[in-house]
Amino acid sequence: MSFPLGETGPCQVKYDGVDLGYTKGGVKFKDEVMKTEITYDQTGETVQNTVTKGRKASVDVPLTNQALALIEDLIAGATVDADGMIVATTTGKDGRTGAKELILTIMDGASPSTDADKTLVIFKADPTSKIDWGFDNAGQRITLVTFNALPDDASGNIGNMWRVGNPA
Repeated sequence: MSFPLGETGPCQVKYDGVDLGYTKGGVKFKDEVMKTEITYDQTGETVQNTVTKGRKASVDVPLTNQALALIEDLIAGATVDADGMIVATTTGKDGRTGAKELILTIMDGASPSTDADKTLVIFKADPTSKIDWGFDNAGQRITLVTFNALPDDASGNIGNMWRVGNPA
């Protein structure tokens, strides 16, 4: 059986049903199981066992050429009005409250694939922005958004973090 997402290629990124547009530098999905190593004084630093303590998953999305209204929800403290975007300091923001579904769909040429198995779904994705806007004649302005997966708490996927395959 082949891997449903394929081996190479860009993807469409949708957050809360909205296409986030162009990316530059590749979208990267990461998943890591965190473990505690068990050692004994009598055996030194030799690992005798491991205990799973959790999992963390995230998607790095380097957005480029974005309209301010499109990235407003992805930048903490951002507000867009008729005069542009203003960003205020934030603290104590509950990530779960604003977390929404993130869907990556492998591109089939210039369009997203219509094959439901060409998707990766993060059920609850909490965005964190890292802006790197260079003002020069050789680079592109990139708004890197890292979407951290949180366990779902509201849909039919309670406790689940992500899936590959049909988002339904």
